[in-house]
Amino acid sequence: MRHLPSLVVSAALACLVTFAAQAQPAGGGNPCRQIRAACEQAGFKQGAVKEGNGLIVDCIRPLVQGTPPRPNALALPQVDPQLVEACKQRNPSFGLGKQKQEPKQ
Repeated sequence: MRHLPSLVVSAALACLVTFAAQAQPAGGGNPCRQIRAACEQAGFKQGAVKEGNGLIVDCIRPLVQGTPPRPNALALPQVDPQLVEACKQRNPSFGLGKQKQEPKQ
């Protein structure tokens, strides 16, 4: 019986660690990585532009740049607008790929 309190504390700690690990979003604290992970989980893939599920062209760019998706593209995942804004703040060119970027004035 003397070991019961330490057993309860150990079990509670194990549950807390498991919960904290599950609460960590994909991509950690990087909002752009979280957007990429959401796109990948929705079925978008690198190099699959012809099929309508290209990672950059069909998912990341429409989400981050606010452009409409192409007609043949998969449905976009739901992404919190605050996450998109945080990504833009962190990396303004995220999702542009090799597109010609406007020079900053």
